[in-house]
Order: sequence, then structure tokens, then C-alpha cells
Amino acid sequence: MSDHYILTNGIVTDGYSFLYEDCAIEIKDQKIQRIGRTSELSKDKIKIIDLGGRLVLPGLLNPHHHLYSALATGLSPVGPTNNFIQILKNLWWHLDKTLDEESIYYSAMNGLMQSVRYGVTTIIDHHASMSSVSGSLNIIKKAFEGIGVKGLLCYEVSDRMGERSLQSQIDENINFWSGNRNSSNVHGLFGLHANFTLSEKTMRMIAKQKPAEIPIHIHCGEGIADYQFCLDHGYEGPVHRLKEFGLLSSDALLAHCIHLSETDHNLLNEIQPKIISNPESNANNNVGLMDMEKIPKYLLGTDGMTGNVLGTMRSHFLQRNGDIKSPLNILFQYPAEMMKQYFPGSGMLKAGEIADLAITNYHPVTPISLDNLFYHLMFGVQGKEMHMTISNGKIIFSDNKIHSVDEMQMNEEIKTAIKKLHEKYYA
Repeated sequence: MSDHYILTNGIVTDGYSFLYEDCAIEIKDQKIQRIGRTSELSKDKIKIIDLGGRLVLPGLLNPHHHLYSALATGLSPVGPTNNFIQILKNLWWHLDKTLDEESIYYSAMNGLMQSVRYGVTTIIDHHASMSSVSGSLNIIKKAFEGIGVKGLLCYEVSDRMGERSLQSQIDENINFWSGNRNSSNVHGLFGLHANFTLSEKTMRMIAKQKPAEIPIHIHCGEGIADYQFCLDHGYEGPVHRLKEFGLLSSDALLAHCIHLSETDHNLLNEIQPKIISNPESNANNNVGLMDMEKIPKYLLGTDGMTGNVLGTMRSHFLQRNGDIKSPLNILFQYPAEMMKQYFPGSGMLKAGEIADLAITNYHPVTPISLDNLFYHLMFGVQGKEMHMTISNGKIIFSDNKIHSVDEMQMNEEIKTAIKKLHEKYYA
């Protein structure tokens, strides 16, 4: 695909501040050069791609994913799953101990390929592979580079493999962050699993070793056990415990935030870290609902359930009986703010910015505006696969085909990796 082209005849919106009909976008050298009327831009002698009246969105952000789970479809738990802790122990923790270098790579490739089909161009991944720690984030980075999307990666530190493994997990976060500070498309964070899998000794160790500049990414108050663990250790909740160890900051990423105390909520309001709700995962694990009255500003993640962010919003909308405040900000404005922080020049759909676009396969036939855009997304787009996904100015998905890799060959390699992984899982 050419890297200099004009998309014409689209309905273009950034999701929260403008919506233009009969719109065209010129893209060259990774960036948006111009946005204007189709009649104006289509006169130039440049490759023209007619979108046929489709709805054009900014490339989507998934702020909390687990790509390592992408090959888990069809796996049965190895024990009972009557509560959240049993689900973790008998499915996800058993899976992540089974992962090796090969399955880490192909899990990431499979998850990323699914994500770009749904218009996701940036993924914040929370990784675990307890039998293959060192170098695991660089393996995932290779997959990001192969597909051509942006990412923030971290390793979820946990006590569950004992002290011998702990230092390698901490080192994996720090080494990856340090080695990718100047990378244009992939950076590091400091991953933590959850308070209830991190002892007091471990928290002191992390607080001492973690460079202050690295934000944390953690499951926080996902299940009641996380909240109770913090109470049992003398804290007023999981957010309060993070603060007491100096790990809470405005750029920290806290996933779930369901089981919290009033002190926790006050700290969130005061410090304002990034909160990520994961409604489909919460429903699947039966852990409850985040209090949107106390946490009105949040992003929407998938927590490894899917690569489909718009589909996740549709689930969220239906779970809440349609009562969601500022849904367009949740989908577009808040992600744009985060993108700008980590990838300067990205996240905004305007001239001069990096061209990350999600072009839906939806042609509105009823009037469309910012006032009713959300309902077009929920009941028109419906979380279906995109017509086209553009990342860094390159068309990486169109015509039901991923262009950045040989998709047929990759799927064959993934199938081989799945067979080996599932055999090891049940061994």
C-alpha cells in the first residue's frame, strides 16, 4: 500500500470535538497532512481511496489487555472455579506458567492481529509468563513491531512463584523500560499483579528498586479478596496501600477499582491516577461493578477478554442500562490525552499528527452528529470488524486482510504453537 494517499468520501470525527461529512484526509510520511472536503482534496493527482460514506474514527486505545491469554480459547480450568481466586489459580496462573518464548510471541501476534481488525492501534499490555520471565517483554515488542502498532508493556510482578523469581520480574520491568525510553512506538511501565499477591517485604523491595519515573500498572480492588488483604495488613484499602509505599501517582494505571474504601476513593479524587474499567472481564469473573458515581472519569479496557474496544463499550452500555456519563470522552478524549503523554504527536485526529485511524464498515443512513454519534456506534457499528485500520500512516488492515504480515502463514504458525501450548497446559 502507498504511504501517500487521500481518503475521500468519509464521515470523519475525533469522537468528541468535531464531525465532518463528505470529508477527505490526506496522509503522507506517517502523518495527516490535510483534512478537508472531498471535492477539494480529490482533485490532486495522488492515490485516492474512496471510503463510500463510511464513518472514520481515531485509532482506538486498549488501555488494559493481556495478550498472553490470546491462545487460551478452548482451555478448561484444571480445578474448580467457584470464586475469583480459584479462577486465577486454576486457569490464568496455570496458563502463564505454561508459556514459553514461542507461545509468548504467538499469543501476542494473535492478540494484536485481532485488535487491529477492530481498529485498535495502541495497546497497553499487562504480561505474565512465570516460567519464562527474562526477555519476555522484548519478545512481545517484536510482535508489536511486526504488526505495526504502538504499545506500553510491563511484566506483572507477583509473589506466587516465590522469592527466587521475584527479582527477575522486577528486573524485567526496569530493563525493558530503560532500554526503550527512546523507542518511537513501544515503551515500558512497571507491572504489578495485585496487592493480595504482593507481601509487605515485596512492596518494600519494589518501592526501593523502581525508578520514580516509571508509572505502575496494577489490578486494584478487582475482587473482594484484594480489599480484604489490605484491611488485614492494616491499610484502608488497596489504593491506600499503594500510596503508603509511594507507588501511587497521577500517571499510575489502576485497573478495575471495584472493591475500594472511602479513603481509597478520596485518594483517587485527590491524586487522579488513570482508572481503567473492564466490564466484560468483571462480568465473566463475577467480581462486581465499579462505582461510576465516585469514579466518573475512567478508560475502558478488555482485560484479555477480547481485542474489541467498541464491542466492550457496547457491553458496558447494556450492563448499565444505557446510563453512562460522557461515553464519547471515555472512548476518545481520555485515550487521546493518554496517547499524547506517551507518544507525542499521536492520539489526535488533525493535521500534523500521526495518522492512526479506524475506518468502520458502517455507512450511516440516518442523520449523524456529535450529539447522536454514540448511538450510531452502539447500534450502527455494533462492535463489528473495521473496513480499514491505519497505524503510523500505513494501511495495516483492509479488505478483511492484515497487510503487515503474511496472515495465512502466521495463522499456520499460530496453530502449531497452540497445539504445543495446550499439550503442555494439560500435561
